[in-house]
Amino acid sequence: MELMAAMATATGNSGERRRALVIFLALFICYGYFYYLGGNWNVESRNAEIVSLAEERTLAIDRYHYWTGDKAYHGGHYYSDKLIGPSLVAALVYWLSIRIVPPREANPLFPIMLSLRIANLITNALPSALLGALLYLFLAHLGLSTSLRAWVALAYGLGTLALPYSTALFGHQFGAFCCSCAFVLLWGQRERWSGKRAVAAGAFAGLGAISDFTTLLMSLFLGLYALWVCAQREKQSVGLGGMVVRILPFAGAFLLAISPQLIGNWSSFGSPFTFPHIYHVQASFRARHTAGLLGVHVPQLFPLYQLTFGSWRGLFHGSPVLLLALPGFYLLGKRWRAEAVLIGAAWLGVLLMSAGYENWTAGSAYGPRYQIAAIPLLMVAAAATAERLPCLFKALAGISIALMFAVTAQSPFVAESLRTPLASALALFVKGQLLHGNLGRLMGLPGLWSLLPLALVEVALLYALSRQR
Repeated sequence: MELMAAMATATGNSGERRRALVIFLALFICYGYFYYLGGNWNVESRNAEIVSLAEERTLAIDRYHYWTGDKAYHGGHYYSDKLIGPSLVAALVYWLSIRIVPPREANPLFPIMLSLRIANLITNALPSALLGALLYLFLAHLGLSTSLRAWVALAYGLGTLALPYSTALFGHQFGAFCCSCAFVLLWGQRERWSGKRAVAAGAFAGLGAISDFTTLLMSLFLGLYALWVCAQREKQSVGLGGMVVRILPFAGAFLLAISPQLIGNWSSFGSPFTFPHIYHVQASFRARHTAGLLGVHVPQLFPLYQLTFGSWRGLFHGSPVLLLALPGFYLLGKRWRAEAVLIGAAWLGVLLMSAGYENWTAGSAYGPRYQIAAIPLLMVAAAATAERLPCLFKALAGISIALMFAVTAQSPFVAESLRTPLASALALFVKGQLLHGNLGRLMGLPGLWSLLPLALVEVALLYALSRQR
């Protein structure tokens, strides 16, 4: 919140904070309206780790390993195969929640389920909603109008994979929030260097690095960007000594933030650089990650197409508004060359890494989830195009929001083998066959009627946003 307040102050408009708050509420309420019903190995693996950390003070998930097939086995113990960044934060929220939620004799699992739901809200939905508000504030520096910035922020929060993945704790959205905050903080260093800001940027980049392997790659790009920023001072280069002094706070905070993962690897597997995938319980999965670089090989053309334009896992297939990021790289580069290069390189790096990964379809989940961390930065590039073509942007944003809302309401968990998940979700959505949990269904509303309370609240908030001056 302090980061958003600083961004609002930088714009010099007292109404900015109010508009950012309305955007935050619109996103957070939408994310919180939907909830995970269980059954996904990826989510349950992280849930098992959260409960083990909170209740057992250990990374071993022995008491809960039967929840999931996404797990490692080493030294007589079971472990989650996920990086631990989001779990560390969620474990604290869970620990507090489980002590507040009253027990139910009829359902002993109720406190655990509700506490995990609260942990998802605070660790996943809340940062995602804050990210949408932060994007709105940050884009003021591109010179976009308040109306267009609101469109961009809502297009990100409701028209991309941010929406479905804010309703269940995979870890990608948490990593996206951390990497985006690091980027915004480093961008602020261009004009005036601040040691405190460097520490915060390093901490966010480090926490992002231990959220997911794709955010680990993005954090490396952020490190290169930090070096470039360190070399700048009032548009004049500084010497090597000055660069070292400047980068030390960032690097120190980064190393401190990633240390829990390294310590956890060491205590669990005997080496700080041995990750749980090496000891996965599934032999086929284990074999994938012992070949190449953690299972990543040379990118293949078919996955590359499917991860971008294809109907199986295409980023642009479900969120056509992101197509405007492609010309946006050029337009953004006219003003911020280094940032345009950073955003393009980070996204291409994640895309090529995904296209070279044997499990590029990413399991029973909708869309190219390995690209999620790069999407907020892609929206910055898309915003540069939106400034030139606002009507086209709004049209594609509206289509993207409709598609992502239908996917989320129906179910973001799809069979990995389903080649047309978007078409399937739309067909089931119009029939009112909604499989994902939502508060309307909890109230007893059937089918599409279960979405009515959310629609009324969102319309009211969007009206309030339009009235802000």
